[in-house]
Amino acid sequence: MTFIQVGYRFLIILFFLGWALTGCNQDQDAENISLNLEALISEIVDKIRQDYVDDVPQEKLVEGALNGLLSNLDPYSGYLNAQDYKSLTDRAKGEFAGLGLEIMITKGVIKVIAAIDETPAFKAGIKAGDTITHINNQEVHKLTNQVALQSLQGPPGTEVTLTIARPDTEPFAIKIKRAIIEINPVRFSMKETVAYVRLSFFSENAASKLGDVLKGLKKNNPRIQGLILDLRDNPGGTLDQAVAVASYFLDSGLVVEIKSRNPAYNQKLYSKGHDLLKGVPMVVLINRGTASASEIVAGALRDHKRAIIMGARSFGKGSVQTLFGIPGHGGVRLTTARFFTPKGQPIHEQGVEPDIMIENNPPKEDPKSQKGAMLPRNDLPDTQLQRAIDLLRGLSVFQKR
Repeated sequence: MTFIQVGYRFLIILFFLGWALTGCNQDQDAENISLNLEALISEIVDKIRQDYVDDVPQEKLVEGALNGLLSNLDPYSGYLNAQDYKSLTDRAKGEFAGLGLEIMITKGVIKVIAAIDETPAFKAGIKAGDTITHINNQEVHKLTNQVALQSLQGPPGTEVTLTIARPDTEPFAIKIKRAIIEINPVRFSMKETVAYVRLSFFSENAASKLGDVLKGLKKNNPRIQGLILDLRDNPGGTLDQAVAVASYFLDSGLVVEIKSRNPAYNQKLYSKGHDLLKGVPMVVLINRGTASASEIVAGALRDHKRAIIMGARSFGKGSVQTLFGIPGHGGVRLTTARFFTPKGQPIHEQGVEPDIMIENNPPKEDPKSQKGAMLPRNDLPDTQLQRAIDLLRGLSVFQKR
């Protein structure tokens, strides 16, 4: 059976399974249903070819079938055509064209997981938890998942208008210009005697860049009082980078456990390195935009009592997506397992609970821009960061007594 033939079966099963079951008597056994369904597949394919109002390209039928089948499983599984497949692999490398949004599409709703630092979406003030209701004035719930994704993508320099729904404010429109996005995943600064490291994305070079910062930190700042690792609005990235980052702070121990229905996917991943800062007090900042690989790191450092977790509960994206490439047809992204912290706590749909819960100041409307638009986050006081600095300084004073 060829891949295209499989696609036709998926199409019919997805959209007409309910019809087949309705037409069967309730006492008809499963074997007869299966036989009737096989006949129904051929009949409906012939109907589409002969009587549908338009001549639908075979490739479009297959893509629609696969998208419908996979997206019904969960928000993270889906079929990727050749273009989308390339975009996803480019994204993992840390360079791609677009808006810089990490999103989740489910039941016709686009929910923002996070806007990556210094990207067009970030600069426009889009936040974790926002809902995109319209793309270029088209209602999202009337678009297929693939069409919605393609509407967000586009060549650098082109513009897209998004209508944003956000709690406690009226819906508002934002016009954003797409750009080539080159992610610099690590930013470092000193807040007097407290080191601040911002990790915005787990791209392929994130761990090596963070390692360079940490190796020079203790050498150049021998009186450091503490380290803040900022994982807020970090939507994740690759699993190996998450394990490598956690390994910089753990001498040993389990980083994450992966559990699946298929035993072949079960894994326990352990620290591969050693604590480069040798026990320097740490605070990890998280919020609702902290997802996936970021949650793995936060959960591991919390469970091993290596860091104090501060901020708001994380997003809760604790599932593993495996990418299966299909030559000539893009690929399939399929959820194959789920993440658990070293103490066995599930991340998926629960997130990581901070040790100290602190909400940041709510954004304020920008009086100079269109109605409802928010001030960029870098124009707002960062209460979470300031509390983290105060905590580490206080711990340092206490330890000296």
